[in-house]
Amino acid sequence: MHDEQSDSAAAPSTPASGADLASPSAGQLAVWRTFFECAMALPDVLGAELEAAGGVSLRWYDVLVNLEDAAEGLPMNELAARILSSKSGLTRVVDRMEDAGLVRRERVPYDRRVVLVRLTDAGRAELAGSRRIHRDGIARHFSRHLDPAEGEALRAALEKVRAHVRPLRPGRVRG
Repeated sequence: MHDEQSDSAAAPSTPASGADLASPSAGQLAVWRTFFECAMALPDVLGAELEAAGGVSLRWYDVLVNLEDAAEGLPMNELAARILSSKSGLTRVVDRMEDAGLVRRERVPYDRRVVLVRLTDAGRAELAGSRRIHRDGIARHFSRHLDPAEGEALRAALEKVRAHVRPLRPGRVRG
């Protein structure tokens, strides 16, 4: 768990000495810990529900969602930059998804170094079934616990944090 704050929007700061470290207040640390616990627990709960229903893992779901609107497919490096889960082992994940018939890989004729990953019809069907389970889980474990005003306040607050951290996240889509 990382407790440091940074005001830099361009790059993470590395303090030169202990005296330069920011120290969040007790209230800020309590908010952070609550957010962090939810951010770690919800994917575990939602992933377990997807798998228990006979669907795909949350990691596979993440890949399927990112391929859904890419009719021409996505290059592996772009898919890696878009997924929310770890990039580590993505080639093996795509191998297994291809073996399951959910995606297919194709080389583009103009550049044999580029490998596109495309969603298959079976992948679209799996995504549709998994999406129902996933969205039901979001409603039961997240949305119903916030009234509309709380949901809007949380979205607005997290958008500020996302605007700061998104460009700092190594190897991910910027902006």
